[in-house]
Amino acid sequence: MKPNQLNLFTKLSQLQSSNDHLYVTSTRMDFEKNRYRSEIWHRKDNRWDVFKSGEELSFSSTKVNTLGDVVFLESNLDKNKKDNKFRIVFQKHSSDKSKDVFISSDPITNFAWVDDENIFVVVENWNSKYKEIKEKESEPKYIEKLPFRYDNIGDIFNKKSQLLEVNIKSKTVKTIADTEKTDYLTIQSVVKIKNTYYFLSSKHNKKGTELEDDVLQVKGKKFEAIFKGGSFGKLLNHNNELLTVGLKNYMDWPEAMSIYKIENSKVKKLFTNLDRTVVDIKNFNGELYFTFEDSGKVCVAKSKDLKNIEILYNEEAVCKDFVFDEKLLCIVEKPTCPGEIYEVGDTIDQISLSNSWFKNNVKLHKYVYERVDTKQSKVDAWGILVNPNNPTLLNIHGGPASQYGFGFFDEFQVYASAGFNIIFTNPRGSTGRGTKWLKDVCNNKWGVTDTHDVLTSFDYMVKKLKIKNKKFGIMGGSYGGFMTSWIIGHYNNKFHSAIVERALINWETMVGTSDIGIGFPEMYLGTELDKNRNFYLKKSPISYANKIKTPTLIIHSENDFRCPIEQAEQLFSQLKRNSVPSAMVRFPGEGHELSRSGSPKHRERSEEHTSELQSPDHLVCRLLLEKK
Repeated sequence: MKPNQLNLFTKLSQLQSSNDHLYVTSTRMDFEKNRYRSEIWHRKDNRWDVFKSGEELSFSSTKVNTLGDVVFLESNLDKNKKDNKFRIVFQKHSSDKSKDVFISSDPITNFAWVDDENIFVVVENWNSKYKEIKEKESEPKYIEKLPFRYDNIGDIFNKKSQLLEVNIKSKTVKTIADTEKTDYLTIQSVVKIKNTYYFLSSKHNKKGTELEDDVLQVKGKKFEAIFKGGSFGKLLNHNNELLTVGLKNYMDWPEAMSIYKIENSKVKKLFTNLDRTVVDIKNFNGELYFTFEDSGKVCVAKSKDLKNIEILYNEEAVCKDFVFDEKLLCIVEKPTCPGEIYEVGDTIDQISLSNSWFKNNVKLHKYVYERVDTKQSKVDAWGILVNPNNPTLLNIHGGPASQYGFGFFDEFQVYASAGFNIIFTNPRGSTGRGTKWLKDVCNNKWGVTDTHDVLTSFDYMVKKLKIKNKKFGIMGGSYGGFMTSWIIGHYNNKFHSAIVERALINWETMVGTSDIGIGFPEMYLGTELDKNRNFYLKKSPISYANKIKTPTLIIHSENDFRCPIEQAEQLFSQLKRNSVPSAMVRFPGEGHELSRSGSPKHRERSEEHTSELQSPDHLVCRLLLEKK
C-alpha cells in the first residue's frame, strides 16, 4: 500500500438497524478536493443500495426509530460557503421523498430520536456577546479559566450549547436547555427517561484549571447536577435506569473505563470483575450490550440482569460499532481489512463488500502475534515480516492509554510496502489489560517500566521473525513520540534513525501550553509541577537530548494544542546545537490528530515523509534505508 492509495479504502461507521433495514455511513478520502466524503448505504432483503450520496454534500449520522423512519445529517462539503447550512433530514422507507426537519447555520453536534415523532438536537453556537461581533477572529480574547481551547476543536470559552426538541411532522422547536449564563460549556450525550431529560456537560473545576463532567437533570426551564466531578463519555437509558460509561472521578485517570448506574445522586460501578476498558454501551430489547478492549481486540458482550456477562464476539479483530436486530451485526476491522459488516450468531458471516476491491488490488501484509514474557510483564506484541534482510521499524502508540491490536492500521501497511519490517507492542500503560496495567507507568515508573517492555518485546520479536538486518528505526506519535525521544536519549546506539511525531518533550513547558497541561501531568507523575519541578525535568526527554546521536526526523502540526509545537522546536533546537543529523516537517493548519483525521493531502504527505525517507529530502535517515 502506497501513501497515494489512502483514498482507495472505505471506513464504515454509525451502524443503525430497525425492521430489517440496515444503514451504515461510508467515508472515503477525496484527494482531488482534499476532503472527506460520507454517504449512507442501506440494506434490505440482503440487497445493498446507496441511500444518500452527493458530490457537494456529506451525509452521516443516520438514526432509525422503531417504525423504521430515518433521520440523518446533511452538510455542505465546502466549509467556506457563507450560506453553509447543517440540515437534519427525515425520510420514511415507504417514500422516496425526504424533507428537512431542522436547519441550522451553526454546527449540530448531536441528535437522536426521543420517540417515534420527536428528535432532540444539540446545536453549538457563539454566546450572545461574541455572536454580535462581525470579525470574531480579530477580537481580543478575554480568558479567565483553563483550558480555553481544545485540540481539533478550537476555542471553547466563547461558545454555548442548546438542547432542542423538534417535532418531525410540525417542525416545531422547543428549547429544553441552554448553557449560556451558566458555568457549563457543552451539552454532550442526552437521554430522556419517562418525562425527564438528562445530559452530560463539562465545566471548569473550582480552581478554573481543568474540565470535569457533570450529569445534569432538566427540571422545567432549568437544569441541575445530579452527579458532579466525573469523566464520562455517554449516557444510556437502560429500561428507565440511567447508565453511563467512564470514570467516577476525573482525577482517577489512568483507569479502565467502566459502566456505572446513576441513582439518587450516586454512582455504582457495574461488572466489578470486568477489569477492561469499556468503549461503548447500547440497549437492545431490554438487554445491555457493550464493547470492551482486551489485548489488542475489541470484543462485544451483553448482560440481561446487569450482573452476569455473556461474551458474544471475541475474535482477533476490532469491533468498531454494532447493533442488534434479531442478530448481532458488527463493523469489524482486521489487520488486512479496513472494515466490513458481519452477522454474529452460531456462525460469523460477512454481509458487506465495501473494501473487497481494495483488498484484492492493493498489497496488504498480515500480522504475527505473540505474548512476550519480559520477566517483569507479559506484553502483547505484533510484527509484520517483509524480508528478514530489510531494516525494521519499531512503532510506539500514543496515549499511553490506548492500544495497538488486530485492527487495520494504514500507516503500518504503508511502511511495510516501503520495504520495512514492522514491530509494535502494548507495553504497560496501554489499555486492554486492566487498571493495574494502565497505572504501572505512573510516578517514578514513567519511562522505566514502559521502556523495559518496549525494548524487551522488540528484541524478542526481532528473533521471533528471524530478522537478520540489524538496522533498526524507532518512531511514534504523542506519547509514542515521548518514548521515541526518551529511548534515543538513553540508548543512543541501538537505533539507526528515529521519527518523533507530535511528541511530549518537556513536561515543564507542557504544563503551561497544552490544553490538558495541568491535569494530565499530575495524573501520571503523581505530583504538581510547583511541588517537584526537578522531577518533571527528570522525566522529560529534553533533559537527555544532549546525549542523542541518532539521526532524527521530527513531524509536528502547527495547530497542535495537545502537544504544542514548541515541544518539537525544543528538541529540534537541541539536536541542531549538538550537530545531530536532523530535520523538522511542520504541517500548517493541522492539530494533534493529523495522522487520523487531518486533511487527506496532509495525511498523504505525512506518510510519504515516514515511508519514503530514501528521498534526497531526508538525508538524515538514509542509513536506515540502505537495504543492502
